[in-house]
Amino acid sequence: KPPYMLSANTAWLVPNTTKAPLNDRAFRRALAMSIDINKIVTADYGNIVQKASPTGLLPTWNKWVDKAQAAKLGFKYNVSGAKALLAANGYKDTNGDGYVENKAGQSINLRIIVPNGWSDWMTAIQLISASAKDAGIKVTPAYPDYNGLVDERNSGKFDLVINNDKQLGPTPYTYYDYLFHLPIAESQTFANYARYTASGPKPWALTLALNKVPPTNVAKAKAIHSKIQKYILEELPAIPLWYNGMWSQYNTTYWTN
Repeated sequence: KPPYMLSANTAWLVPNTTKAPLNDRAFRRALAMSIDINKIVTADYGNIVQKASPTGLLPTWNKWVDKAQAAKLGFKYNVSGAKALLAANGYKDTNGDGYVENKAGQSINLRIIVPNGWSDWMTAIQLISASAKDAGIKVTPAYPDYNGLVDERNSGKFDLVINNDKQLGPTPYTYYDYLFHLPIAESQTFANYARYTASGPKPWALTLALNKVPPTNVAKAKAIHSKIQKYILEELPAIPLWYNGMWSQYNTTYWTN
């Protein structure tokens, strides 16, 4: 039964949080709510992959997910809700073109990038663009070559990019590191491509604290997991979309050629 591939990592929609309106968590939530992820899973992938949880954590880490919190705070596909959230936060279509403008009245046109030739991701961002349009958010797909994309992503020149780099690991620590790693460098080469920083208790500090908790202290670990996931759910430093499948697993002892 679906999904037909093991979930190996999360495809995140990474917003550049140094740019308006993507620096506004209300706008990021409205964007997340506008995306019909189920359509990507079915129409693009034919059910070989699975829709990601709002936390983005892999199914293998379910025991660390605060499920009640995720159900309460996680975003859901809701076009009318996205429109209402945009309007409540000052994003309105003032010129009648079907797309909201920013709070000062300037147009919004978010460029979303994936590498040219990655046909499944190219289709995904076309679906994201069409879906976001229903909520009044203009998202324009673009397909730079891979090296050009890496330069845009690492240097913070992009608006939106789908990414799944450097997330594999035995525990959710690697995911939290991917989302929250500090300090922000001129070139982000392996983590926190969103260039996200938080006020108040820092999720990066919590991530470092989690890494020092002995594996046997499950209760303490779960408490820290819950606090970190609250940042993911409320702040959306990146928007989890689907779980990329593991393309192959093999052992050459018995299977050769």
